[in-house]
Amino acid sequence: MTLELWSAFVTGGMLWLSIVVQQLHLDKIGGTAYALSNRVDPPPDSPAQGRLLRAVRNQSDVAAVWITLVVVQQITGSSGALTYWASLAMIVSRIFYLPLYAFGITPFRSLSWALFLFAAPVFGVGIILGLDTVGVAVNP
Repeated sequence: MTLELWSAFVTGGMLWLSIVVQQLHLDKIGGTAYALSNRVDPPPDSPAQGRLLRAVRNQSDVAAVWITLVVVQQITGSSGALTYWASLAMIVSRIFYLPLYAFGITPFRSLSWALFLFAAPVFGVGIILGLDTVGVAVNP
């Protein structure tokens, strides 16, 4: 499996893990009664719960962008150094993002998020530049 595909796998896996961690924390602070309810009432709040909810939303947003880019890259077959290194940056970003955000480690969680913010356009440029190598005309 290519590093680009691994990055999509890690992105999806970290989204799933974020959801699980957030739900387990909610079960802990809300108790069994809330966990088994129909959740008409708002969930109990805590600083950690707020961070975990935001982490899940961020992981969802990132996954939507990143997995789309990887699908395009895989369909076109355009890969190279830019897609490789951007994928590596994305893997590092996603692995560190959840624990850094969950524990409120502020300067480093922002750096972890910034890795994605940088990696996505680099990956996109890598796709475009790689199109010439697979026989797709970029400039007709």
